Formats: sequence, C-alpha cells, structure tokens
Amino acid sequence: MSDPIAPPAARNPEEALELLSQAFSDGDMEAALAQYEDSAQLLPWARRTGPEEGDRRSAMQWLMALRLPLSVQVSEVLQISGLYVVMCERRIAGIGPDCEPVRLRGYGFAAIRPQPDGTWRIAIDAWCLESHPVNPLDPPAIPPASPGHPC
Repeated sequence: MSDPIAPPAARNPEEALELLSQAFSDGDMEAALAQYEDSAQLLPWARRTGPEEGDRRSAMQWLMALRLPLSVQVSEVLQISGLYVVMCERRIAGIGPDCEPVRLRGYGFAAIRPQPDGTWRIAIDAWCLESHPVNPLDPPAIPPASPGHPC
C-alpha cells in the first residue's frame, strides 16, 4: 500500500536541501528522492568509495543504512540562468549500526531549479563526503548512542 500523504515540496532552493536532510534523517527514501528531478544526479563522495556515481537510490540506501542524522548548513545561494546553486556543508555523525563511530563531512553544492508548479527540485547534488577525524575544535562531537541502540 502506498503512502497517501505526499512528501513535502520545497518552496525555495534552501528548503529543498532542508527537506532532503529531514527525509534522510527520518529514513524516508521516497520523501528524500522526491526532492530530486527525475533525471537528477547525486555524487555523494569526494573520492569514489560507494555505489555507482549518479545512482540516487543506491547512494541513499547505502548512506541511510548508517541510520544516522544528516545535517546541512547552507552557506551561499547563487543564481545562474534559471538554476540556483546552493553551496553547503553536510555532516553525518554518530555511532553506526556496527557500533563503530561514523564521522562524514563534506562541502558541496546542489543545483536547484524551479518547477512549473512553483516547487523547487534538485537537478545536481554533489555532497563530497569524506571521513572526518575527531578535532576538538569541531562541534558537535559524536553523540552518544540513543536509548535502545544496541551499542
């Protein structure tokens, strides 16, 4: 049975990334994919380490399997010929399902377009995630495992 409630639609370029982050953190694949245009490309890695480049669903499944929240911090929005380029930093941190610490971080961009219905969807998304060692000056630290977590 399909979900009768449609995923939220972005009303501006920044909100497309915020809704993607919320859906990812909630483990809601369909809501995450709804933020992308049908032909959009996702490039999550700084170096090729994960699923096939551009395969949004496989990359999302691989990252969502970590069961950790994704945070996004927008730093700049530029408009270029009908596209909005949103530069941002993304972080995934916590204790993974294998009870090992995970710290992924990357600066990247998303090219976001207005749609005919007035919503905004991502056309190209480059996360550039890399493993990030612990640095005492970096907030936040890896949070403790949540209640009920097996670790």
